[in-house]
Amino acid sequence: ISVFSINKPGADGGSPLKTGSASGHIKDVDGNPLSGANVYLQNTTLGAPTDQEGKFVIPNVPEGKYTLIASIVGYEPGKQVIVIKEGEDFHVEFSLRQTFYETSSVVVTGTASQYLYEDSPVKTEVVPRKLIEQTHATNLAEAVGWQTGVRVENDCQNCNFTQVRLLGFDGKYSQILIDGDPVVSSLAGVYALEQFPQEMISQLEIVKGGGSALYGSGAIAGTINIITQQPQINQAKVSFQSQSIEGQLDNQISTVAGLAGDDGKSGIFVYGSARNRNGYDRNGDGLTELGELKNETIGFNWFYKPAANDQLTVSLRRIHDYRRGGNDFDLPLHEADLAESTEHWRWGGKLKWQQNVNSLFDYSLFYSFSAHNRDSYYGGLFDEDGDGSISDTERLDALAFYGNARSFTQVAGGRANLTAGNNRITGGVEYYSDDLEDHSVKDVRYHIDEVYTNYAVYLQDDISFLDSRLNIIAGARLDKHSELDDPVISPRLNVKYEALEGLAFRASFATGFRAPQTFDEDLHVEALGGDQRVVRNADDLKEEKSSSFTAGFEYKGFVDDVAVLFGITGFYTKLTDAFSEESLGETSDGLILWQRTNSDGAEVKGVELDLGVKPVNNIEIRGGLAYKKGTYDSPQEIFDGQFSDEFMRTPDVYGHLQVSYDPTNRLNLFSAMRYTGKMIVPNEAIEEIVEPDKTFFEFDLGFSYKVPFLDSFGGKVDLGVKNIFDAYQDDLGVGVDRDPAYVYGPQLPRRIYFGIEAAL
Repeated sequence: ISVFSINKPGADGGSPLKTGSASGHIKDVDGNPLSGANVYLQNTTLGAPTDQEGKFVIPNVPEGKYTLIASIVGYEPGKQVIVIKEGEDFHVEFSLRQTFYETSSVVVTGTASQYLYEDSPVKTEVVPRKLIEQTHATNLAEAVGWQTGVRVENDCQNCNFTQVRLLGFDGKYSQILIDGDPVVSSLAGVYALEQFPQEMISQLEIVKGGGSALYGSGAIAGTINIITQQPQINQAKVSFQSQSIEGQLDNQISTVAGLAGDDGKSGIFVYGSARNRNGYDRNGDGLTELGELKNETIGFNWFYKPAANDQLTVSLRRIHDYRRGGNDFDLPLHEADLAESTEHWRWGGKLKWQQNVNSLFDYSLFYSFSAHNRDSYYGGLFDEDGDGSISDTERLDALAFYGNARSFTQVAGGRANLTAGNNRITGGVEYYSDDLEDHSVKDVRYHIDEVYTNYAVYLQDDISFLDSRLNIIAGARLDKHSELDDPVISPRLNVKYEALEGLAFRASFATGFRAPQTFDEDLHVEALGGDQRVVRNADDLKEEKSSSFTAGFEYKGFVDDVAVLFGITGFYTKLTDAFSEESLGETSDGLILWQRTNSDGAEVKGVELDLGVKPVNNIEIRGGLAYKKGTYDSPQEIFDGQFSDEFMRTPDVYGHLQVSYDPTNRLNLFSAMRYTGKMIVPNEAIEEIVEPDKTFFEFDLGFSYKVPFLDSFGGKVDLGVKNIFDAYQDDLGVGVDRDPAYVYGPQLPRRIYFGIEAAL
C-alpha cells in the first residue's frame, strides 16, 4: 500500500516538536471493515494503510489542522478536518460508499504528480486491474480498448501488427509510457501492444490530447501510461488461460508473486508468462489471417526504503516474442509460398531514487532503458518466369528478405515538486536517446543506422483556488531534438472548476510536435505479392506541429444512493505541416517506395460521451460513444490519380458498453459490446480506395466463479465467449497477391475462453 503526498494545500511545512496522533476505523456502509485503504493527511507524507479490521494509526503527527482522507479503489473517498494536539489522539470513523471501479485510484500521467482520479485537473481515463481481469485480457492490446475514444486495430493479415488510435489518430501520434517513461521506441512500438502481458499491469492511465509539454515528441494524440504492479501484500498466483478460434488454440500460463516486508521497508513483485497461439485461416485460402505466436515474459519490481521518506526502486523485464504468418509452417521460411515472420528479444528496466525532503518538497532521479533486437523475414517463393518451378535464382532472391533490426533506448532525468502556498510547482530535465539500426530491407540503400537524441527541460505550476475547487495548470517544455535545427517550445494550459460537489468542468490547450525521424510503421515492412513496401523521409521534411483544444464537463456523484456518471467532452486538434505519404513507384528489384512529406495541414475534431450508473452495489453499467472527423487541408494522393482528404482506416463513430454484475460474493457476470462504424480503407492489391458499407457490433459474455473447494488457495475459474456473433471482416484478401494491410473492423473473430487460477 503506497501512501502519497496529495497535491492540494493543507498543513504548513513547519516541523514542530509537539506531536499527537490520528487513528480510526474504515468500514463500508454495511459495517464491513475495509482493509488496505489509504489513510493520509492531505499535502503531507504522513499516512498509514488499514489492517484486516479496517483500523489505522498515524503516529507522531505535528500539532496543527489537517484534512484527513481515506480512500480505497471502488469507493467514494472520505474526508474530514481534524486538529492534532500534543499528546492527544484524534479518532475518526469513516463509512464509505461503493461507486465506480476507478474511483479513488491514484493517477499521475496528466500532471506528473499524484492525484486521486476524481480530483485530477487533467481528465484521465483509467483501466483498473479489476476491468483487465473481467475482460479476460491477455495483453496490453486487449486491455486498453475499453475506454471512450480508444480503438485498437489489427493492421496486417500476415504478422498482425496492431496499433492503438486515440481520437482517431494513427498509433504513431500517441506515446506509450512505462511508469511514466517514454522508453517504447519506434522499433519496439510496432508490436508492443501484444508483447506486454497483463500480468505486469496494475492499471492503465490514458490522457487524450496534446501531451508534449510533459512527454516530448510523439504525444500529439495523447499518452498511454502502463503502471506496473508493485509489491503490496504477500501473495502468489498461478493461472492458465485458453482461447479457441474455430478450434485453433491460444494458451497462456502465467504466475505472479509478491513479497512485502512486515516493516514496509522493502518488497518485490515477480511476474512471468508463456503464450502459444496457433495460426488461423479465416477464408480457407491456406494463408493465415492470425499468425502463429509464441511469447515468453519474465520480470520483477523491487523497492527498498532506507528511511521513511526515501525509496529506491529497481525493475527489470525480458520479453521474447515470435510470430509467423502465411502458410507451410512445417517448412523453413524461405520455402513457404508466403511467409512474414518476426522474432523479438526485448530487455527493459528502470532505476529510480525518490525522496520526500519534507511536506513541501520532493524530488526523484531516474534512468530507464529498453534494448530491442528483431530478426525478420518478409516474402515467399514465386514463379516469376512462369515455368512451373522455382529456380535457384528465384530461391536466392527470396533469401534476401531476411533482415535484422535493433534499438537501444535510454531516458534519464530528474523531477522535483515544490509546494508554496496554493502553488504546486513541478520542474524537470530529461535526456532521451534512441540508437537504431534496421537492415530489414533487401536493398542496402534503404538501411537505417541513426542515433536520435533529445534534451528537454520543463516547468509547470499547478495553482488551486476557492478551497481547491478551481485548479489551473500552466507550463511549458523546451525540447532540442537532434533532427531539428531549432528548439521546440510546447506550452500547456489546463483548467478545472468544481462548480458543485461532483460536477467538474475541464478545459485545456496544448501544443505538440513530432520530429522527422524514423517512425514505427517504417519498420514494419509489408510483403505484397513478394515485394516490400518501404517508407522513408524526404530530405527536407520538417517537424509536424499540433495545437489541441478540449473542453467538457463531468458529473460523478450520487442521486439518492445510486452512483451516477455523465460526461461530455469536445476536442479539436490542428496539425501544421502534417506528415503524408506519396508513392515513388517500384524499383527493379521489387521495392515499393513511398516518401513521407509535409502536407498543408490537417485537423481532427469531435465529441465524446461517457455514461455510467451503479444502481446497487453489485451492478455497474458503463459506456461511451465517440464521434470524430479527421481531414487533410488538401486531398492526398493515395494511388495514381486517386485522392482523398479523409483519414484512412478509422471510423467516424465508435463506442462501447459494459455491464458487471456480482449476484454473490463468489460469482461475477460480465457482458460487453463494442461498436465500430464505417471507414475508408486503401487496398494496394487492386490500387483502389475502398469504402465498405459495413458496421460491426461485438458482444462478449463471461463469468468468473470463486470455487469453494479452492478457498484455501484463493481459486477461481473463468468461462466466456468474446465476439459471440462473430462480427468480422468478410472481404479479406485471398492468395499470395493479397494486400495484407487491407484489414479493418474488429481485431479478432469469435473465441471461446476458459481460465483457472490458484492463489496462496
